[in-house]
Amino acid sequence: MSAKLAQKIKRLRKEQNLTQIKLAKKAGIAQSFLSNIENDLQSPSLKNLEKISKALDISLPDLLK
Repeated sequence: MSAKLAQKIKRLRKEQNLTQIKLAKKAGIAQSFLSNIENDLQSPSLKNLEKISKALDISLPDLLK
């Protein structure tokens, strides 16, 4: 995953006033995994990117732009 995508996920989360815990719960993933994604330490699968995009109320193509 690119650092750009990691930063975008973090920016969108903060714009929606969501904590990592709240977004992770909404997306159905572990908070530690979300933290690793945002810090570009782990790459999410396409399935997890879909979960994150739905939780952020953004389409997957828009998230990946």
